[in-house]
Amino acid sequence: MTINYNKEIMTSHPWTFFLLLFKWKGSIWKAVYMETIIFLICYGIISVIYKTAMGESSQRVFESVVRYFDKRLSYIPLEFVLGFFVTTVVNRWTKLYQTIGFIDNVGLMANLYVRGATEKARIYRRNIMRYCELVQVLVFRDMSMRTRRRFPTMETIVAAGFMNKHELELYNSYDTKYNSKLGTKYWIPANWALCMTYKARKDGYIESDYFKAQMEAEIRTWRTNIEWVCNYDWVPLPLMYPQLVCLAVNLYFLVSIVARQLVVEKHKIVDEVDVYFPVMTFLQFIFYMGWLKVIDVMLNPFGEDDDDFETNALIDRNITMGLMIADNPMTTPDLRKDPFYDEVDVPLLYSEESSHIPNHHYHGSASEVELEQRGNAPVMMMPHSQSAANLRRIMSFKSVDEEEKGNPFSMSHDDSRMRNWREVSLDSSFLADLNENKEWKIPTNPQKF
Repeated sequence: MTINYNKEIMTSHPWTFFLLLFKWKGSIWKAVYMETIIFLICYGIISVIYKTAMGESSQRVFESVVRYFDKRLSYIPLEFVLGFFVTTVVNRWTKLYQTIGFIDNVGLMANLYVRGATEKARIYRRNIMRYCELVQVLVFRDMSMRTRRRFPTMETIVAAGFMNKHELELYNSYDTKYNSKLGTKYWIPANWALCMTYKARKDGYIESDYFKAQMEAEIRTWRTNIEWVCNYDWVPLPLMYPQLVCLAVNLYFLVSIVARQLVVEKHKIVDEVDVYFPVMTFLQFIFYMGWLKVIDVMLNPFGEDDDDFETNALIDRNITMGLMIADNPMTTPDLRKDPFYDEVDVPLLYSEESSHIPNHHYHGSASEVELEQRGNAPVMMMPHSQSAANLRRIMSFKSVDEEEKGNPFSMSHDDSRMRNWREVSLDSSFLADLNENKEWKIPTNPQKF
């Protein structure tokens, strides 16, 4: 079963995550306890042999080996390898979760477009829903061990009600011409569902071709999502990728069994304290090996681990929900005024307990900023100082100044002429000149501007 702990973390407290540490199912402790025991036993055996069974010369050799491995243990880029691979696997897991399929949209479209309360209209809707769900059953049966155990043969699918006997015979008849091993037949129930929409349109249960096209588009979307699941199962990540990660983690801690041993030189402990239990190495083992177990669980979520997808529960939910929607023809409440129709100030009611909890409604982060203005003067609106029309006007000022004074015109924003220009009112002649620039169009009427 999927381990759900959302209730425990609904509200943040200092002890929220500490409470999660005491869970066993789906926990890090359950995932790594066996590897941790093996690691500590091997570490302890080597430590006892080194301290009690080795002679002085053998100890010196062993100490040299320990120092050699300890200095070069960082050569294995464990953080980089694990971090990059976890990101890839999580993205893949997220895509699978988004495409495993909830059938509600197909049911709602069938209920909306296949109209009628007659028995035949109901049969049309139910067959469309059942065929769509049959696609998911066939795919999950070939991917998930949980679903495979539930439906070990095609006859068990018939016994469960997802197919009729004559439908199974028709399904098996497609093997006569082509080799079925070259491709799966998941498309057949999807084709049946599309054919049902065509027949429903022909019999008048779908009112227009547009409604029929919408219904078919929803069925195709459902089939496409299921096909994504097939593709991810067909083409996993390259085998060398998980091999590399597994090899890196296990070799790292295999070397650590020797590299993290407590070394004695001249009957003195090199470290300050003679620690018989490798505390820091133990913690590092839990973190890195736990990271590897996360990858192991998420790499194929269609297995039988604690946190794998509940495929059987999803099948049960979809067929129950789909048929329930199909059995209730499209009916809506009578058109009446809503309870707030005559209210000027809508009374938004809360329970007595929640009525005292303050609400923090959204407002823009700069919406309450009030900019300073010079008295009651209106805000002048003008083109930017670097706009093309503005620069042409400035260049005309420059040519006049050069003729009169013979000195270059300053383009500095501190120049008095620039300040005067920015403060000048827009007249009709200048606005007409502005309209020559195709990238800056404003009305030539200064009042409208």
